[in-house]
Amino acid sequence: MRTRVGKYSVIHLPFPLPESQEMRSPPPRRACIIRQCDQYEPTVQSEAEALANAGFDVEVICISSADSPRRVVVNGVTIIRMPVRLRSSMVGKAIDYGLFFLFAAGRVSIQHIRRPYAVVQANSLPDFLVFAALVPKLLGCRVVAYMQEPTPELAATIPGREWMTSFLTRIEQWAIRFADHSVTVTDQLRRRYIERGAAADQVTVVLNCADPAILLANWSPAPIESKSGFVVVCHGTIADRYGQDTIIDAARTLRDEIPGLRVVITGRGPGTRDMVRAIESYELQDVVQFEGWVSKARLNDILHSADVGVVAQKASPYSHLVHTNKMIDYWIFGLPVIASRLHAVSQLYDDEVVEYFDPGNASDLAAAIRRLHMDPARRAKLARNGKLAHLRNGWATQRVSYLNVFNSLLGNVATRTPEKPGQESAPVRRGGRHDGLHQTESSDWAPTGV
Repeated sequence: MRTRVGKYSVIHLPFPLPESQEMRSPPPRRACIIRQCDQYEPTVQSEAEALANAGFDVEVICISSADSPRRVVVNGVTIIRMPVRLRSSMVGKAIDYGLFFLFAAGRVSIQHIRRPYAVVQANSLPDFLVFAALVPKLLGCRVVAYMQEPTPELAATIPGREWMTSFLTRIEQWAIRFADHSVTVTDQLRRRYIERGAAADQVTVVLNCADPAILLANWSPAPIESKSGFVVVCHGTIADRYGQDTIIDAARTLRDEIPGLRVVITGRGPGTRDMVRAIESYELQDVVQFEGWVSKARLNDILHSADVGVVAQKASPYSHLVHTNKMIDYWIFGLPVIASRLHAVSQLYDDEVVEYFDPGNASDLAAAIRRLHMDPARRAKLARNGKLAHLRNGWATQRVSYLNVFNSLLGNVATRTPEKPGQESAPVRRGGRHDGLHQTESSDWAPTGV
């Protein structure tokens, strides 16, 4: 006897039907960022998460760190650390550059053969790191060179390495020509690359930003009671070109003029030993507080409690072409900025945004600190205008410029800012300075600069 099957009855088969090609969603395109650093820097994290939010499966290849696992996934981005460590000597750095290049080239080559990348991005330094993508490029992968610093000019600022500038210029231009497109961080630096031979339509400027949501993640500002004193802060790489000695000399001038003056310096670098020696020799331990390399949470606490941030970079062919990230960090935390008057910065931000002083001039820096100490209204105005500079040139803008590079190379890359459940807030000082928290006007408000 036959059983009649109704028109709308469900028939269960004892085996699965093959999924049609139309039913399958295509796998996400793969992207890789190579960066020779032992930190997963906020700028690199911002770039990686922008690509991930645009639909890419993203890997970041960087250097091993004692307190970080070899492989970890952060906000959908896979971070892979190569077994290379940072060394400070010139020979050690050369070895590190070579080892990391080999490990990175081997990794991306093997991975591309197994599961092809759509694009590989290499962030300088060194410029030749982009050639680690040779095998993927030969097999059809697109390559982006992220040229963050002018290597020849940087070498010229380091005594004993001036002879390298011509050779480094050639590597720089080879790297730009090898890449399908290059990104750099200021208009001045783009013009310099073009002057040296790069094609104008192959270089895009993306101001070097970090998303404040990343900088402020998992951190809450601690309450700050009303207090006396005046806190000046400077953080980042410690080297002669960044002018920590200028700050120390200014502190010597002001120690008896400004009651409760405290200068907080954090970071690491080749100039650390000389800086510590200068603090001790001038007996400034009661004024200058050096904390070394600090955690992100501790740095946020320091910036949150400070009154003024200082960028004391000295004048050089290198410094006139770049910005510094620390200026942007100060604005995120509502701090007024005192900075040396350098071309790339002063041509973008005028005296209503930054309190300028002559590069390397400790007396002029001391005068700038003195002016802001005596004029709270000026401090508030600079902090307010710094926030407006963010709103014009911040991550919401730079993110679109950055993703447009990939859209031009690959097509079909979403550049619109994704919706977020809540807005990030930027902490601002309390206790007689500011009250409460500033809510950003966009969930993607972010800093500008390099």
